[in-house]
Amino acid sequence: MSIETLTLKIYGMTCEGCESSVHHAFNALAGVQNVEVNRLLEQAVVTYDDELLDKIQIINAVEDAGFSTT
Repeated sequence: MSIETLTLKIYGMTCEGCESSVHHAFNALAGVQNVEVNRLLEQAVVTYDDELLDKIQIINAVEDAGFSTT
């Protein structure tokens, strides 16, 4: 197990429901250890096992939830 931390800018979160949606999207991924989502800072900090998950999968989860990282 190799634990990594990724900080992502996330655009489009306008309410607590959006924040919750992003949080749930990350938690649905195998290998996620911890998630901190802050809509006011427009960011999420994800701690994950990089043997089970990669950055592309994390970014795809955000985009699949309807938000942007760019």
